Amino acid sequence: MSLQLLFKAPYIEMESLENIWFQLSNTACNLKCKHCFLSCNPKFTNKSFLHIDKVKQTLDATRGENIKNIYLTGGEPLLHPEINNILRLCLRRCNTTILTNGTMLNDKKVRFLRQLEDNYNFEIIFRVSLDHYDEIINDRIRTRGHFRKAISGIQNLIKYEFNPIISTVNYDNRDDDELKSGFRELFDSIGFETEDLNYKIIPPIKTGEYALNYGKYQDDEFVDCNSLKNADTDNFDCKTSRIITQDGVYSCPALATDSRGKIGTTIQDYSKKVFLEANTCYTCKKLNGKLFNNDW
Repeated sequence: MSLQLLFKAPYIEMESLENIWFQLSNTACNLKCKHCFLSCNPKFTNKSFLHIDKVKQTLDATRGENIKNIYLTGGEPLLHPEINNILRLCLRRCNTTILTNGTMLNDKKVRFLRQLEDNYNFEIIFRVSLDHYDEIINDRIRTRGHFRKAISGIQNLIKYEFNPIISTVNYDNRDDDELKSGFRELFDSIGFETEDLNYKIIPPIKTGEYALNYGKYQDDEFVDCNSLKNADTDNFDCKTSRIITQDGVYSCPALATDSRGKIGTTIQDYSKKVFLEANTCYTCKKLNGKLFNNDW
């Protein structure tokens, strides 16, 4: 893209940094989902993980900021060899959300995390990925066996008094209310009483594996200055958030592997202005809600 076109793209300016994301495991994951916008997969090495020193440096450098939430994502963040120590660092600061596929939430792990959280004044919040209340439909896209492991992980979270959020990618454009109704029936059967805040239903991001399996963004799916006027820009995650990766600071998790999303090398030198030139920004605009941050 030419410099001229770059300056014509609409932009959002950050007013305050309230949410820090850490991409702990890059694209390292124990699943290979057909709709993954980052093309995560089980092929990884120790070099795939964000070094704990970057977490420390970021938290130290933002002591003067009013950070309200920290998010740990990947890939699968629970694969990180130092996840427990990273959680300790984050919980000293504020509530910390783990975005996980739920397969690693065995009884022993969740019991430990309950004991860990009890040592701090802040909460661990779990967002567990589950794309359908029907096992066959869910596993068709997320990998065979995922559904039962995720349900087992959710049951362990409930057992130790966590209140998980169910994170759903509405990849085939089903009615949100129909999805919630089906999930409520499923969770009622295991003793998990849910409310609307227990559901995070988002549209697909048409990059990575999704683009390969279902199709990429169309030529008319982009954000221009006129369309941005009709959107609530406060809902754009880049208005209050930045994500720290192995190679720098990015505007949002959707662009964590896209050079157009890179806006700095460290949390001390990032740009507060984000140009909405990527097609993924269209998904945020169309949703007109928080694509990644928690809905509160």
